[in-house]
Amino acid sequence: MMVQKDFYIDEILAQYFPADSWVTWIGRSGANNTTRFVRVHDEQYVLRVYETHQDEEKVKYEHAILVALAEMPLPFSIPQPVQSRAGKTMVRTKDGKIAGLFRYLDGVTPALDELAEIQFFGRTAGQLSVSFAHVQINQHPAYRPYYEIESTHPRCSIQDVLNFCKEPPREFSEQISDLHAIYEHFASFKEQVSTLRQLPHQLVHGDLNASNILVNKDGVVTSVLDFEFVTNDLRVMEMAVCLSDFIQPSEEATITWAKINAFLSGYGQSLKLTVAEINAVPILIQLRSLDVFIHFLGRYFDQVDSIDSVKEYIQKAAIRCNWINDNKNKLIHFCTTNLIDVNS
Repeated sequence: MMVQKDFYIDEILAQYFPADSWVTWIGRSGANNTTRFVRVHDEQYVLRVYETHQDEEKVKYEHAILVALAEMPLPFSIPQPVQSRAGKTMVRTKDGKIAGLFRYLDGVTPALDELAEIQFFGRTAGQLSVSFAHVQINQHPAYRPYYEIESTHPRCSIQDVLNFCKEPPREFSEQISDLHAIYEHFASFKEQVSTLRQLPHQLVHGDLNASNILVNKDGVVTSVLDFEFVTNDLRVMEMAVCLSDFIQPSEEATITWAKINAFLSGYGQSLKLTVAEINAVPILIQLRSLDVFIHFLGRYFDQVDSIDSVKEYIQKAAIRCNWINDNKNKLIHFCTTNLIDVNS
């Protein structure tokens, strides 16, 4: 454990605890926000400083979702916002950043390499969807559905993205082939938006992956983390987001399909889907890849991420979208076998 001394972190924690009563250190963290682990006497916490936006309404919505979900009989834990000494679950730094403190949740971040662990993950994803279907709060979601891809990043209009893909800047000359492929996938996606809008909608986590869950020594999911991007979206989008991470073309095909089947088997234990939802899974996995590409392109334009980061996500988006084109029918067959709702 590396003890960390950050004066602006101390400034935040002073709004929760008596001065100098804490110890902080750096641990597991996502890509979008600053995270510190905190110990105050015998209690542990996780501090999150929001780096992607300074919108209080977004954080209020996230915290309201957590409070509502906490009333559900969940088989796993979720973050619990801690109130500041002023009675608020969010605070501001002197330079205007928003921060929130949460109770520490025990567990480790999984590799999701073992099939049993992946099956547990699938079951958890389905259980979360079932619970989300019953959550109602008197606030509007801060984010738009994935299929409204024009809302992914404020700096990236769809036309800007298409222009970037069709005529990339010189520094992206080595990515021309991948960018042209992404351009074609955008065009294909746009033709299906009206059909997607007809599918069942509900709240979804939107970023459910290995970095946002914790497991115990048996690989059972004990906690689901990071509800920042919860919104009203296609019910099946949750599953598509999860599946996208198992598409690793550098891996042997038999291993990839075994992982996909394990996840679907677990998910199907919790929730069944309609035929129309299952048929949409391939295009939604492509949509997830396109969305992540736009997200990091926007961060590059905002000078938050490096050019190498954008290039990495260009390659990932092109590879996964192309893989879906080649394996669409087989993927639908696996989904049908595990998830078909006989009443649909």
